[in-house]
Order: sequence, then structure tokens, then C-alpha cells
Amino acid sequence: MIGAAAMLHGPLRVAAVIAVLLAGPARAEVTNRIVATIDGEPITAHELRQWEQEQGEGIPPDQTLDALITQRLLEKEIKAQGITARDEDIDRYMKEVQARSGADDAAFNKALAERGLTQETYRAKVKSEIERAQLVNKEIRQRVNVSSAEIKRYYDAHLTDYATSDKIKVRAIFLRIENPNDAEEVARTRGKAEELRDSVRKGKSFEDLAKEHSQGPGASQGGELGTFSRGEMEGRLEEVAFSLKEGEVSDPIQSGEAIALLYVEERMGGSHRPLDEVSPEIREALYNEALQQRFQDWLSRELRERHHVEVLN
Repeated sequence: MIGAAAMLHGPLRVAAVIAVLLAGPARAEVTNRIVATIDGEPITAHELRQWEQEQGEGIPPDQTLDALITQRLLEKEIKAQGITARDEDIDRYMKEVQARSGADDAAFNKALAERGLTQETYRAKVKSEIERAQLVNKEIRQRVNVSSAEIKRYYDAHLTDYATSDKIKVRAIFLRIENPNDAEEVARTRGKAEELRDSVRKGKSFEDLAKEHSQGPGASQGGELGTFSRGEMEGRLEEVAFSLKEGEVSDPIQSGEAIALLYVEERMGGSHRPLDEVSPEIREALYNEALQQRFQDWLSRELRERHHVEVLN
């Protein structure tokens, strides 16, 4: 049987041989192509591809090289500043992660293996994360500050965010209905509630009437239910209560196994949460925003200015 190579003749066979000889070096040349340098140290296409695979799908392909350059710059800066994570910090971090996962040692090691990690490679990864955090803390956190004036400006500019809703102070008289399916009993109870309503409208004290007649919560305190914002009362009762003016009593309302009369003792108009109360949350929001901006500026400008970075086409 004639082999395939023997079937090649003349120039065709020579071309095929040349192609075979060149294929290996050509692939190696592509793999070892330098895509960027940092202070003269190369990053090859092979390193970039390998790093991209390690990161999974978290980074868009067009941002991978920039992300790898940033990581290398951080590593160089960590080394230059002599930052080293302590073994006890690494151990504590690893134990906390495992504790949060709720996995025992075997299950945790299995989860690492599914991500292509061993205890040793995971420990190295944790070490790098801690050292990067220490570098960021040194370079950025200590330089970010939020002044009282900035908090006040933010508060004034976002005052509507801190608005409080209307509130009402409510009293109630509840008259129990033993059998809600008994129409006559419901009618009698409603009639009594209407009499009490009319008494209040003629000037009698709702508080005194509640102490004498109410069979519901707050009866001994003159029917006092408390102070409410919208969304804090039962739907039908809230609808009626917020429709009343200050000093006004409602018509009878059937609520479950009772007939209720509501009385708005006081209406408090909407206001704003005071600056002293919201200052801590504003400070935290402004601090995090400034920290993020400072971090981006440091990564994109200051850190790169300390090193010579060249991206090659």
C-alpha cells in the first residue's frame, strides 16, 4: 500500500514538508508574542490567555490585558513597599470563608478542587488578596476624608430624600360583636357606635367615652392607639383615619368582630429627618463614593506614573 507521503511529488511535496517544518515555530512565535511590558518586563500572549482562563468569565475580553497589567502593577508595588500578609491573617481569613460556607474540611476541599484550586494555591490567592487590601488601605483609605461641610451640602441638596410623612395621633372606641353573622346584633352595635359618635360631635370627650365604653386596645388610656405614619395601620382603618381632620371623629367602621370609631387627636405635618440623625449614613455614602473615585484615580494615573507601561500592538 502506498503511503500518503509517497503520493506527493515535486513542488507539492516540498511545500508540504516546509509547511510541517514551519508549523511548530510559528505557533511558538504566536504564543510567546509580547503584548505588553511593565518596566521592561514582558507579558506574553500565552500568559495573558492563561490568566484569562484563571479569572473565568468575570472580565470582558477587551479589558483582560488592562486588568492583568493592573494586577502586575499592584504586585510590583506590594513588593516595593515590603507588604507581606501575616500567616495568622491568612489562616483567619480562610477559616472565616469556610465557616460562612458551612462546609467541613472535606466538602471545602472538594469545592476548591471544582474551581481548580488546592489548599496551597488557594492560600496563595488569599495571601495576594490580603496584601492588595493592605496596599489599598495604605495608599487610599488614609487619604480620604469627608468634612462636616460636605455632609451639610449633600443634606441640603438631597433634602427630599430625608422627608418624613404625615403622622396622626389616633384614639379609638371598639365595640365587640359576638356574632358577626347576626345582622340584628351588628345593627344594635352600630347604633350604639352612632350614638357615641354623635355625643363626641356635640362636645363630649372622646377620651372619657372610650374609657367608659371601649372594649378594645388602649381603652383604659382613653382609647389611645398611638402615633402612625401611612402604612402602619390596618388598611381600611388607615384610609379612614388619614381622611379625618384634627379633632374629628369617624362614622362607625366594621372591622372584623368589632365596630370602631376613630378619632384624630393630632395631625403632624411632614418634615425632614434632622441632620444629626442622618449624618452618619451620609458620611458613609460620601466616604465610599470618594474612596471609589480615589481608587480609580490611583489605579489609572498615580500607580501607572510610577512605572513604565507599554502596550504593544
